[in-house]
Amino acid sequence: MTWKQLGFFVMLYLAALQNVGRELYEAASVDGAGRVRQFFSVTVPGVRPATTLVVIYAIITGANLFSEPYLLTGGGGPDHASTSPVLLMYQKGIEQGHPDFAAALGVVLVGFVLVISLAARKLTERGN
Repeated sequence: MTWKQLGFFVMLYLAALQNVGRELYEAASVDGAGRVRQFFSVTVPGVRPATTLVVIYAIITGANLFSEPYLLTGGGGPDHASTSPVLLMYQKGIEQGHPDFAAALGVVLVGFVLVISLAARKLTERGN
């Protein structure tokens, strides 16, 4: 899954890095900041919106994982170690004929992803 989204995330970061102004690096250099200090004082805050987007998008795509565990492990693997919430929804709702449980699990999944995404946003946008 990491490699599947890596290109998109790299493009987001490249676009964010191009929006960080050169004058900020020059001002930090005039103030006596070295390369490491410039990175943490100019670059990291400059790409913080992209970081927020990447973290939230990764959480959402990770929660919607279905095809990889289904195709690779045939539905969960040994002791259901690779069962994802969406795969469990499929197994309960379609294969076992319990659509009520699958629908309830879907609602819980949406709530869980929403809470985790809001927490990630709060953590990554801290300091703005």
